[in-house]
Amino acid sequence: MRADAARNLARILDAARDVFAERGSEASVAEIAARAGVGTATIYRRFPTKEDLLAALFEQAVARLAVDAAEAAEAKDVGRALRGFMQRAAAAHMADRSYCECAETNVKLRPEVQARFDELIGNVDRLLTRAKEAGEVRADVNAFDVPILLMGVAQAGALLEERVPGAWKRYLDIVLDGLRPQAARPLSRRPLTARDLRPRA
Repeated sequence: MRADAARNLARILDAARDVFAERGSEASVAEIAARAGVGTATIYRRFPTKEDLLAALFEQAVARLAVDAAEAAEAKDVGRALRGFMQRAAAAHMADRSYCECAETNVKLRPEVQARFDELIGNVDRLLTRAKEAGEVRADVNAFDVPILLMGVAQAGALLEERVPGAWKRYLDIVLDGLRPQAARPLSRRPLTARDLRPRA
């Protein structure tokens, strides 16, 4: 990629990340082009549809979570690392309106997105395994529970954010306490599996 093309791509992705985070997936390509200082044709040459652009950003977001989970899994204080990972992940969800929206669309069906999600689940599984060994997490929680819990906190927080900014932190605290083994009660349903979360066309 030529240097000028690489610069344009970086500007497009940065602008798209900001615009989609602020306005959600309904934001227009024209808004992104204006923010990036390029023409819409420049964006469409690299991303033929708006969904292609959303998919690239969603893949990047999941990849960042996967890296964060991998680093947390290697931490000395794994209980603190798990809490930090979930706090950062929830904050990232709350800061980007398009993240939860993309998780409910065909964007998640794309192979590149699925590959990143599988990487994230593998890293979260290692993090939970260490946390369970340290007595920090109840034994009946698995890696597929974590993104569902984070999504629930983010979606509930989005409903309250305008009236009660930061309310999502209260509900994340409740979730984090619920992951601890002390006084844990048997769960009423079986754990999720990869098949349960595999997108359906």
